[in-house]
Amino acid sequence: MKKLLYICFAGIFLFSACTDNVKNGHLLNDKAALPSAFKLDTLGLKVMSSFINKKPGTMSILYANPLALKNAIIGLKEHQAGEVFALITWKQQDDDNWFGGKIPGYLLSAEVIKTTSTGNRTFINYKKYDGKDLVANQDTMHQQDRIKYIFDQQPSVMP
Repeated sequence: MKKLLYICFAGIFLFSACTDNVKNGHLLNDKAALPSAFKLDTLGLKVMSSFINKKPGTMSILYANPLALKNAIIGLKEHQAGEVFALITWKQQDDDNWFGGKIPGYLLSAEVIKTTSTGNRTFINYKKYDGKDLVANQDTMHQQDRIKYIFDQQPSVMP
């Protein structure tokens, strides 16, 4: 009898744990989505690195196109024309579906670097976009610091 009671409790526990109780009806994090007008997906970028800054509570992903990623992996210090980097930063928020987990919240900024060349000179084009609508930021202060910061990032080791 005791054995049957344990089996019933185990069955109830298993069935109650397997519910489809999804808050707001879906798991898509709309708050963190990039505006479609930004067209990040058309640049052919792959994740190069990701990091969290606990003090301001932000998380970032650095994307790079195949050329930039290849050059970063081999440690090439001279940047070639055709490289593209995009650093996307979000405010962190608690994950409602995973206790103690953090996920991207609202979009804070996107920084994009594209390299071009004329003759034997390589030019670096840096643009920063702010807010959920990614409005172009015209402020040029600290641009060189940001370019150096992005270029100094090491690619994550991928299996």
